This record gives sequence, structure tokens and C-alpha cells, in this order.
Amino acid sequence: MVPRILRSKWLFHLGVTGAFIGFVLWRVDVGGALGPLADANYFWVPPALLLFSLAKFIDAARWQVLLAKVRVLPLSSLFGAFLVGNVVNNLLPLRAGDIAKIQILANRFGVSRAGLTASVFAVEAVLDGVTFLVFLLLGLALWEGTDVPAALLWGLASIAILGLAVTLVASRLQLPADLSTRPWARFLPPRLRGGISDIWPQFRDGLAAMRDSRLAVKALALSFPAWLAEAAMFWMFGLAFGLDLSFGSYMAIMIAANLAVMIPLAFWNIGPYEVVLLELLVAWGVERDLAFAYALATHVLTNLWIVATGLLAIWLMRISLADVFTVRTPPTPAEVSRADATAPPVLRESYE
Repeated sequence: MVPRILRSKWLFHLGVTGAFIGFVLWRVDVGGALGPLADANYFWVPPALLLFSLAKFIDAARWQVLLAKVRVLPLSSLFGAFLVGNVVNNLLPLRAGDIAKIQILANRFGVSRAGLTASVFAVEAVLDGVTFLVFLLLGLALWEGTDVPAALLWGLASIAILGLAVTLVASRLQLPADLSTRPWARFLPPRLRGGISDIWPQFRDGLAAMRDSRLAVKALALSFPAWLAEAAMFWMFGLAFGLDLSFGSYMAIMIAANLAVMIPLAFWNIGPYEVVLLELLVAWGVERDLAFAYALATHVLTNLWIVATGLLAIWLMRISLADVFTVRTPPTPAEVSRADATAPPVLRESYE
């Protein structure tokens, strides 16, 4: 039997998906979009999808930097975990893919789950927010015809600044071994106080890039080419559909697309993604049928690519359900050394 709370979530996602699909059907002549889909020059699609994978590879390299104070992991394993996480995120709601990639690395290498969680859900999100904001400002300054909705600009600026402030403070917060010495913690149950004391140092290690300027510079230096590669992917799809837009507009499309799927409201993000890109392109003067065809093609083809590369990563890494759904005892140092020795050659420099 499916638990009631899980059934409720699935029903919620089903309802949201239906609502967005209904909105699209109301706003678009779906039959009229078949023409642009048939006439598109799909020669541009393979290099576009390769750029998408390049962006994820750079993301994996950035993750290696963020985990410098936790443990230096093989880049190949980080990239594989990224690909698996992407396919799980497409199939399951509530960012289950991010949890999956944390589980894979924690079970295989004995890495602290707290450190992995801090790097994924805190530092990565903050760096992406700052990078997105810079891209929007550059698009407005350098490319004519880039019209960014004020709500998107101010909303992203507010989130980025707030997230940056919170993580900066958290990265410098040191808690005593005995939390009962802190007035605010005396009201917590002893077991909870002990758990926080045990986990916090590892979580704080995952936030190292927020207090170490050298790590922060390396992580930001990798953030920009990663997102530029993804913006170039959307630009190549634009060439396939004959869109006459500036590269700055494709930066805005890339940011809007990622924000649309960041909060998993619908199954496989069907609906929110199409609506956001559709309305953004229409606001820039693109015909509605052509805008919908572009949104649909980018969503379907990138998702098929994500599934294909994710399944390939699962096969190459020999990932089983136990790698994702169990909490294993951390391996011994000898076992970890053997795991590193069997991994493909990667950059193993220490960031300490």
C-alpha cells in the first residue's frame, strides 16, 4: 500500500501538471506548433546536447572544489553521480536526484552526508544564484534586445543576497561540543543537542567555500563556464528553430528554465517549463506557435538526453538500488583507498 502522505503528494503533482497543461492548451494552438517542429534544423541538436553534458561535467569539477575540506573525490565519480541525480530528478519529485547523488557518494566513499548536503543544497544554490544574477546584468549591459522582466531580476537578486548572507554566517559559526552551554540550546532534547554537535562540524566543512576566498574563487571560476555552456545550448536550439534573439536573451532563457524546474511542482516539470519559456519568448515578439515548439523541443530532447546519459552512468558505475536506498557503515580507509585506485585517473590535488 502507498502511504497516504505519498499519495497526497502524487495527487498534488498530478493536479498541478494538469493545470499547466490546460493553460498551455488554452494559450497555444498545439497543431500550429507542428509546422515549426517539422521545419526545425535538427543538425544543431547533437552539439547542443553535448554542450549540456559539458556543463554538467564542469558542475562536477566545481563540486570537487566545494568538497575540498570534506574529502577529494574522483572527478569521474562526481560526474557520474551528477548524471544519475539528473535522471532521478526527472523521474521523482522533491529533488530526489540530489539526495540520490549524495547517497551514492556517501555509500561508496564513506563521505559525510552532512558535508555533501551542505555543498549541494546550500553552497551550490548560492553560487548559482550569484552567477545567474551576474549573467542577467551582463545580458542587459552588453546585448541589445535583451529584455529581462523586472520581477525576475529583483526576485533573483533578493534570493541571491539573502542566501549569500545566511551561508556566510553559517560557514563561520562554530558550535561547542556541549550545546547545553548555549542558552538557546538548553530547551532542546539532549539527543537532538548531541546530534547537532556531531553533525555540525561536517556540515560546516561542506560550507568551506563560503569562508575560504581561494575555494570561493575556484568555484565561481567554474560556475561561469558551466552556465555559459548551458546558455550556448539554448542558443543552438534557437538556431535550429530560426529564432532571432541575442545571446543575452538565451542567458535569460537558461536562467528562467532552471528556475522553472527548481521547485518540483509538476511531474517531470511538464507544464511549468513550457509556460515560462512560452510567455518569455512571446514577450520578446516570437510567434506563439514557434515559441511553444522551441520550449517543447528543448524540454523533450534534453530530458531524453538526461535519461540516456543517466542510464549509461548507472551501467558504467554499476550502481544498484542499495547504493541509493541504504545507509551503509562508512568503509575503512583501506577500502576507500582501493575504491580510489580502481577509479579512472583524475586530478587528485589537495585543496588543503
